[in-house]
Amino acid sequence: MVETISPVVYGTRTRWAGALALHAVGATATAAGFGALVAAAAAMLGAPWGRAGGAIVAGVALLYLVRELSGIRLPVPQLRRQVPDWWRTYFGRPLAALLYGAGLGVGFFTFLGHGTLVVVTAGAASTGRPLWGALAVAPFGLARGLAPLVAAGSREPEDGRRLVDRLSSTSDRLRRGLNGLALAGILVTAAAAAWRSRDGWAAAGAAVLAVTFAWSSIDKVVGWSRWRRALSGHAFPPSVTRVAAWVAPGTEALVPALALLGRPRAAAVVALAAIVVFSAALVRLALRDGPRVSCGCLGRGSIDVRVALGRNAALAAAAAASWTSASPDPHLQLPRADESLPALLLAGAVAAAVITGWRAAIWLRKGSV
Repeated sequence: MVETISPVVYGTRTRWAGALALHAVGATATAAGFGALVAAAAAMLGAPWGRAGGAIVAGVALLYLVRELSGIRLPVPQLRRQVPDWWRTYFGRPLAALLYGAGLGVGFFTFLGHGTLVVVTAGAASTGRPLWGALAVAPFGLARGLAPLVAAGSREPEDGRRLVDRLSSTSDRLRRGLNGLALAGILVTAAAAAWRSRDGWAAAGAAVLAVTFAWSSIDKVVGWSRWRRALSGHAFPPSVTRVAAWVAPGTEALVPALALLGRPRAAAVVALAAIVVFSAALVRLALRDGPRVSCGCLGRGSIDVRVALGRNAALAAAAAASWTSASPDPHLQLPRADESLPALLLAGAVAAAVITGWRAAIWLRKGSV
């Protein structure tokens, strides 16, 4: 934006100041709205989560702090897109400045070089209060909106190009250091909040599962072609591949649905079952093809099996915390001793019905060829 919103483009400093103000307002408004929306969604999942919420935010801050200090590879959710260039020709410069700011306010929709916004968003979610969520994320939008201030000294078009080159050559160590300081501050604050709070593990575990499995399910549906390519790499029989293509995202979508319905134990059971099946599939593929396996999960086509299994172990721990800490679900109880035989008979009947339906579909399909 330092070349698009600059005194050179707007001709006079008065016009440039007005465009800069609109740009900052747009970025701050969408950032605040995003923070409020995240906090409201988290409230539906039981936030604030007390000690568990503080511990989660502190843990996420620690991970991204290590990323900044050591350079380890840790994904940052982002769309890797720029705001549309045609806005400034179609809408005119003042409205375009406002729209550019609005497009940049939710940082995940563009490019993100650091994970600080991820941690701030986690903090906004942990509050469970839209007002606090808006106040937590709004400064990010304001900082992005005021970024064109660095172009205040531009007099000629060449000044803007030189400024871009100078900003691009800024030491990455300096940027990492500044983000590391911010993350360290969040880490200390979240740890102190966790120390003063209590409990919350059941709701927090269910929320982690809900967000992760919702993300994975949506990613499979939106990137359907990529998901099918990744699934074909597992070399399952064609009938299994066709079923798994729909069952996997459907099962993942069931986890956030159950969490939102106030059934954390049921969500934990479904999540654990899915984790076991997905992990077994990855291990099977790793034994055949090596440590780099086709995954199709969370926006990644392939992943190191050790990283994937470590991530699955963390999700399993969240599911276990949700199961052990949540109140018993009256609709999800293990059968008593006198109910064991009927339960086994029912399970056998369901399994027989599923197998019969599957085989019948195969026979009918062969008969129609």
